Amino acid sequence: MPIIDEYRMFGDIFKELRLEKKLSQEKIAEDLEISQPLIAKWESHQSTPSPEMLDYIADYFNVSVDYLIGRSKYRNLEAENSELDNVLFSKAKDLTDEEKKTIINVINAIKKEVDKELDK
Repeated sequence: MPIIDEYRMFGDIFKELRLEKKLSQEKIAEDLEISQPLIAKWESHQSTPSPEMLDYIADYFNVSVDYLIGRSKYRNLEAENSELDNVLFSKAKDLTDEEKKTIINVINAIKKEVDKELDK
């Protein structure tokens, strides 16, 4: 299992996102069609949202669920991946088919090693 540099709980992350957007608990409660006291419980670590609600909250703040629950330091995995994709694709256009096959084999070998490390 990967270790996150800084252990953070959902309530802390939720509150940080709310304050960044300058939103009140009341406004978010209205938008998500839930009660304000429930949001207060989340932020004070007295309760956590259901998996379904986590999806709604992630969409609301445009972050990943993994970020919301402290499993990722990246807010939006697609944004992080798109930067890497752009670099890879821009370099790949000048490669021969044989070079592309070699790079794919190297990437697959690295991925297998990373998967082994993550399973430890």
